[in-house]
Amino acid sequence: MSLKKSLLLFTLALLVWVVYSYSTWGLQVPFKVRILERIDSNHDGAIDTWRLDTVSQKGHVNVIEIDSDHDGRVDRLQIGNREVSTLNASSQSDRSSHRKLIVCLDGVPYEDMASLWDRGYFREFSRPGKLISSFPSLSDVALTEALHTAPVPGYENLYYDVQRNQIAGGATSTVSKVRMPYLDVLDYDEPGVFKGLAYIIPVRTYRADLGRFLKQYSRSNLTEFKAHVCSTDSICHVMSREEFQRYLLEVNSLLREIYVEQQGQLDFIVFSDHGNSHVQNRRMDLENFLRKRGFNLESSIRNERSVVYPGFGLVGALPLYCQPQSVEKLAKSLSWLEGVDFSVYLDHGVVRIVSSSGTARIRATDDRKRLKYILDEGDPLLLKSVIDRMLKQNQFDSEGFASFESWFEATAEHEYADAVNTLYRGVTNHVTNRASVLVSLKDGYHYGSAFFDKLVTMRSTHGNLHRSSMTGFFMRNGLIARNVMSSQELLIQEH
Repeated sequence: MSLKKSLLLFTLALLVWVVYSYSTWGLQVPFKVRILERIDSNHDGAIDTWRLDTVSQKGHVNVIEIDSDHDGRVDRLQIGNREVSTLNASSQSDRSSHRKLIVCLDGVPYEDMASLWDRGYFREFSRPGKLISSFPSLSDVALTEALHTAPVPGYENLYYDVQRNQIAGGATSTVSKVRMPYLDVLDYDEPGVFKGLAYIIPVRTYRADLGRFLKQYSRSNLTEFKAHVCSTDSICHVMSREEFQRYLLEVNSLLREIYVEQQGQLDFIVFSDHGNSHVQNRRMDLENFLRKRGFNLESSIRNERSVVYPGFGLVGALPLYCQPQSVEKLAKSLSWLEGVDFSVYLDHGVVRIVSSSGTARIRATDDRKRLKYILDEGDPLLLKSVIDRMLKQNQFDSEGFASFESWFEATAEHEYADAVNTLYRGVTNHVTNRASVLVSLKDGYHYGSAFFDKLVTMRSTHGNLHRSSMTGFFMRNGLIARNVMSSQELLIQEH
């Protein structure tokens, strides 16, 4: 056979393989467990029994999930029939011998998961609680805090290296997953090559992610397994709320399959690292604004006019870098850019907040165990009424400082969720290459890669300090002690 014919046959074979691979990749996961019937056994208007086919797929009931105390959560499993086995899956059973499974569903807002639970889904778990994220409400930062690992290099995979004065990381960092300490504690994470593809082929990438996680967990003998399902965030970015919730039902099927396979004998925690705005948003014009204000957006800091932004994802928070003498001017200038909510920066240990509606400061005690919020002008974070209430409740010491716990209790469900705590930690923690200025955008705006912006219509994003982005969820296949919790507490309190 001639070389030309050999090359032609090879090309055709490769083409057939590509077409076949794509046609079979990313299909809906063929779950083994099917719900055959939902029953309201005591006629109180709430479903309390689910009859399942887990083997034959021919409509034969062989497992029944039961909510015996009618609190909305499955607490008993009947295997085969009553004479064969009835297992107590309630929170009162001894969990010390159970396998532990911790799953992060990236970017799923509390409102979406609570809505689905109220409609009868995810009933292997207690009703979701609110999990307050970190600031910026971005995955690398949020998972670093939730998993209690060493800081990541930057706020996203593309970051500015302060020591080298250059932008580093990016797509190669996403694929290789190097220098991301939180990834080292995960037993499953979506392969980096698919994370960009998820915005272009969202449904197939999402389904491939679910199938890959299920297969990897099923093959694992680990007594504790931690997973990060990244693609839930991707589909949230590009879908309407209704579409997003419809696809989340596939996660419902996946988690039920694991629960039934383990016969309920599982310490099962599911959470999200942050929320999502569910507001269609557009890219703001940072470049022209900075130019008009005497700054230049550059890839390195050359002089006092240089501003570096490592544009990567299309998100609602910006880490900006500049020379120290330019920080205050940059923060004040940005207050007047359309789409900016406020800027925050560290000034000799004091956190300064600047917006078009006023300025404020956050101070910490020497031992960094208590914080003080000081209004200088206006009310940039809408906290005056909160402070007045805390004063009446004697939450402050003689110098005006309050504990992290007091600030959390007072502001966790505020429009700027847990603002004092998260802003303080946001400018002093989380990353090794800290920004000169962190900017929180208003809902409806994003900034990031100009190329990426042309490929994707963003129907939702996250990153800012608003409640929608800051509030994720947590739930467990047992009772939960608190309905609102910070992300750094979850795996300490619930694990």
